[in-house]
Amino acid sequence: MEGQLIDKLSKYIERGKSVALVMVTSQLGSSPRGVGSIMIVDDQGKLLDGTIGGGKVEEQAKEDAAKCIQKNTSGSFKYDLVLAETEHSLGMACGGAVDVFVKVFSKEEDLIVFGGGHIAYELSLMAKKLNYRLTVIDTRPEYLEESRFPDAYRRILFSDFEKNPFEIPDSASVVIVTHAHSYDAEALGLVIESKARYIGMIGSRSKIGYCYDEVKKQGVDENLFEKVHSPIGLDIGGQTPAEIALAIMAEIQAVKYNRPGGFLK
Repeated sequence: MEGQLIDKLSKYIERGKSVALVMVTSQLGSSPRGVGSIMIVDDQGKLLDGTIGGGKVEEQAKEDAAKCIQKNTSGSFKYDLVLAETEHSLGMACGGAVDVFVKVFSKEEDLIVFGGGHIAYELSLMAKKLNYRLTVIDTRPEYLEESRFPDAYRRILFSDFEKNPFEIPDSASVVIVTHAHSYDAEALGLVIESKARYIGMIGSRSKIGYCYDEVKKQGVDENLFEKVHSPIGLDIGGQTPAEIALAIMAEIQAVKYNRPGGFLK
């Protein structure tokens, strides 16, 4: 049974589904199932396969596993199967205790970059290290060569994306750093109504104003511009492509984890 469950876990991971493997790691006294019992849970707390015994233990473990997936953090949990009010009590009369470990397997999140220039190249290096699935979109075929972006999931001509745009998931981050104002405006118009968690566009205040004015001509709700991070990146200084890319990626991470992006001191 465990072998089949692991096979199913692998298939969920291959399909890009965020799931958690929950395993009983310790058992004391009377408890539903023994050490090594496992189950697979999704980010909504739904049981996909396996069991650690059912009842309150399993329900609480499913809830904790869902929270772990949503935070993208693995962790250990202790459940006391007692009626007494303790820190880990589940209000049960079994009298035992169970420890479980939740291992999270998160799907790769998309980083979609419009523009294949110097900043995009530096972002591609960071994307690989941070486990983002990179898509690069450019008007110039020579900037989409596999040798330039060997780890990219997709390398797409701008015109092809315009004709057949793919759905941008709500966990995606979009960065607009093309080589021309007109393409920046076009790219923004293509993604502004998407559910992307982050949309950032490089440029000066005047250039940003130009792009916004162009997109407004499409009849876009002006309130949507509030979600665009432009000028792009955290204010950490630097002028080189690598430094700018670092500022952009730092802002993406801050938005991802809902952090202010300031000093910890």
